[in-house]
Amino acid sequence: MAVLENLKDEMNLPFLLRRRCPLGLAFIVGSGLLLTDAPRSDVLAAPTADGVAGAPASRPIRLMQGARFALGGNEVVVRKLDALPLVENAYSQVFTFDRGDNPRLKELRTRYGLEKVVAEGKDEFDRQVRLMDWVFHRFKKFGTPTSEARGALDILQAIEEGHTFYCAHYEQVFVSAAASMGWIDRPIALKRADRGRGYTEHSVTEIWSNQYRKWVMLDPTYAAYVEKDGLPLNAYEIRQEWFYNAGKDLTFVFGARRERFTKKDLPVVRGHFAGYGDLEFADYTLNCYAFLGYVPNTNLMDAGPDYGRMFITRDRLCDGVPWHTRKNPVDPAHEPYFPLQQAALTLTPSSGGDLQVDFRTLTPNFRTFRVRTERRAWADNGSRFAWTLHAGVNRLEAQSVNQFGVEGPISTVELEVKERIPAR
Repeated sequence: MAVLENLKDEMNLPFLLRRRCPLGLAFIVGSGLLLTDAPRSDVLAAPTADGVAGAPASRPIRLMQGARFALGGNEVVVRKLDALPLVENAYSQVFTFDRGDNPRLKELRTRYGLEKVVAEGKDEFDRQVRLMDWVFHRFKKFGTPTSEARGALDILQAIEEGHTFYCAHYEQVFVSAAASMGWIDRPIALKRADRGRGYTEHSVTEIWSNQYRKWVMLDPTYAAYVEKDGLPLNAYEIRQEWFYNAGKDLTFVFGARRERFTKKDLPVVRGHFAGYGDLEFADYTLNCYAFLGYVPNTNLMDAGPDYGRMFITRDRLCDGVPWHTRKNPVDPAHEPYFPLQQAALTLTPSSGGDLQVDFRTLTPNFRTFRVRTERRAWADNGSRFAWTLHAGVNRLEAQSVNQFGVEGPISTVELEVKERIPAR
């Protein structure tokens, strides 16, 4: 039994995904790649078929878009492959995600009516931005904290009591507010490497966007995110654009109304606070992206930020500037940016001429996979699906769904079954 793999355009895969995996196999369909070093409880993995009883295991067949293979005496052409990979590495494995059944998340969501806050969002990202904007407007005083409150519920209560807070508290509230809605938003600690004016450290977040199929930086202190060519960027992309492209192609977007500014418009004043002054999104705000510290947990109301297991992206810009000593990703553009909520696919031909489809995912609070074909409507499915092909074009789509009903990106495979090839 041969496992069908896709290499797609190998030169276009991220560096991390092209590297050999010394401790595991890499199964690829579309870009649905699994790199695994060790099992973990929040990765759903179906058994992998490398062989059948009484028969030796076959080497994987690598498939690309346009590739052809034989199945049940027929020729099959791969017309389309589009799926996010499942990537397990040292950085994905260190993360702790908040539990869907955490009563504090439910209390946060219901007490502050967060479903209503995001209800008018036209799509997932718009809802996420509206939630960020809500967090931004909750804080009434900015400056040196006057309370030791930690965790979203306690911080919000302290705000109502008139206390003052900094950016790290905005971050904590937004991470947990997002978790209460079923979204994964992780804390990011930033530090400058220059000695100019303004503050030297800052706190932001990165949210997993199923809509954009990537991590996106959202900064609740300013209700801001950053775009290039209309695409929202993650923290590392912002860093590289700011320091190595002078920020000339960046657009800075603020609030639920999506007000847009460019570098020449900085600073942008986002509020005025008694005892502090103007809260400015300025060049020194972007200079804090020299160091990127990824805090690997989202259960902040229960555990607080796990700075002990934080890992840090830095390069020559940071030379000579002291900060925490932590593990540094070798490939910072990809290793910290493992995708979530994918439906990574493995196709295995069966002896009866069907294809066995196995689904794998890294979906915190996973509930189910959904599958549909051109002959079957969306339906919940386990981690394995028997796909019976017919003559012509066959299309399969799959996505993961978490316990909050948040749907992951759709993985798509299209195969065309040709008529039997006559013997010559």
